[in-house]
Amino acid sequence: MKPLFKNITKYNANNYKEFTEFHTNKYSFSQNAYTIIMSILLIYCIILNIQSRDILLILLFMGLFILFLGWRIYLPHRRAQKQQEEYKNNKQLGFVFSFYKNYFILNKKTIYYFKLHRVFETKDYFYLYIDEDHAALVSKKGFEIGTAEEFSNFIKKKCLFKYRSEQ
Repeated sequence: MKPLFKNITKYNANNYKEFTEFHTNKYSFSQNAYTIIMSILLIYCIILNIQSRDILLILLFMGLFILFLGWRIYLPHRRAQKQQEEYKNNKQLGFVFSFYKNYFILNKKTIYYFKLHRVFETKDYFYLYIDEDHAALVSKKGFEIGTAEEFSNFIKKKCLFKYRSEQ
């Protein structure tokens, strides 16, 4: 079966840095809001238990608060390290994307459009989020079959509620 679109995208330090900045800007507000709300709730529980003088619950909520803050600091740091390791392993690699009617193939792996987490279109790239942390970068200049404009219209229809334009 002949692909509807074919794209070759080479990852380098510049486009990877651009993607990590985009990803950080997209998800940092929701993560920070979540941290603030949970911290307020845990502090409120600690204060209530201080007023009622329940030492066991005070210690429990203080432990939860410390674990939560540790987790909120560790997890983003670990994700950043993991992304840097992935980039080092994939440095200067070219990825071939073959897009078909219901799925696309990336390095012999089939990914269905309905399983994509999100799709963002920027000035130079399409970011196809496979899950919350991993995305495929599709360069608008790398199309060998089809054009970036045609692909934009195609992916909008395939990922109607998941598509966002950031141009």
